[in-house]
Amino acid sequence: MTCKPLALTWSLSTISGYGNYGIHLALQFIRRGGEKFITTQTPALTVMPTLTQVRIDPILEQGKKIAHFLRENPNERLAFDHAVLHAVGNECAGFEGQDRISGTLNVGCAAIEHINFGQQGLEYAKNYDVFIAISRWNEAFLKNLDLAPVHLCHQGIDTSLFAPGGNSGLWKDRFVVFSGGKFEFRKGQDIVTAAFKRFHARHPEAFLVTCWQNLLPVDPVPFALAGYCQTVPQIDNENRLQVAPWLFEQDLPMGSFLDIPYTPNMFMPSILRECNAALFPSRGEGGTNLVAMEAMACGIPTLVANNTGQKDLVAELDCIALQNQRPVKASTGMPTLEDWGESDLDEIDDALEKIYTSHEESRQKALVVAEEIKSWDWAPKNEKLLKIVCD
Repeated sequence: MTCKPLALTWSLSTISGYGNYGIHLALQFIRRGGEKFITTQTPALTVMPTLTQVRIDPILEQGKKIAHFLRENPNERLAFDHAVLHAVGNECAGFEGQDRISGTLNVGCAAIEHINFGQQGLEYAKNYDVFIAISRWNEAFLKNLDLAPVHLCHQGIDTSLFAPGGNSGLWKDRFVVFSGGKFEFRKGQDIVTAAFKRFHARHPEAFLVTCWQNLLPVDPVPFALAGYCQTVPQIDNENRLQVAPWLFEQDLPMGSFLDIPYTPNMFMPSILRECNAALFPSRGEGGTNLVAMEAMACGIPTLVANNTGQKDLVAELDCIALQNQRPVKASTGMPTLEDWGESDLDEIDDALEKIYTSHEESRQKALVVAEEIKSWDWAPKNEKLLKIVCD
């Protein structure tokens, strides 16, 4: 069957969720014999294995040229005679400039954390002919709008990279806890910090590894309302979030944590395999949390909050679910927090203690999850989407 051309209006990258999503859509498009995959944004940092990079570089270069054309011609619009994938977030907003791009089939790839559209969002949603939901939570919300057909197509993981394996042995005297995801209220880094602080008080060899960088300023108001911290990390003059000084400010002693910078996806498995546990108490996830899935795929005992998009992981995998989810306090002016959940410190503490005291049992259970999640490889997950829009 002929694979029709396809365009995508967000930036490809190996250091962000949407960026990796786009990369793997492009790779699957190539695998199925597609010849014309178009991007309209300048790619961000992309670091891949050499032979993979060679195949995708022409797509990246073309994206740079189209993005340059659009910058130089701000009144121009591009209309393609095939499907175009657009990012859809809160209030149906996407990335800057994507409203200048259209196709014969406009597809909204949704990752929505606040499931309520105002009038403007509802009007913008009418521009889409079909929606792709990456969680059942988002699927239910979009179907309830009754504006266009909705297809559930979960995101995936690269099982050629993320799989159980050996570690360096350099951290065998420490109990390493990993936490990933850009620093923002919905990701719950304040919960992670409070929980780890309690755990570290009993186990001083515990070591927190964070991958929390965020290019955008962090709003301190909802964090303060939640009660775990009164400040948030600041961005320095080199555009780096100062996580380490903030963790020290939260009374974690030096030597008990390490914040790693933006790290290309292909280098994350070697970090994850050094870890004894991974913690994801997200308050709200439009998708299924790619970083949590990657930790599971590496055979790491992984704690996930059983709310919003992460419910799909709990339903389909034998991961460690944080079941006690309280309503989240909303600050003034914050969009709806419907279905969000505030994880319980006692439950997190008990789960970490169980992993600590029954490490081998926890590891064997995590290896079962790693086997289960192999079916979430990017290739079959994205093939489902491409059949909808390209065949």
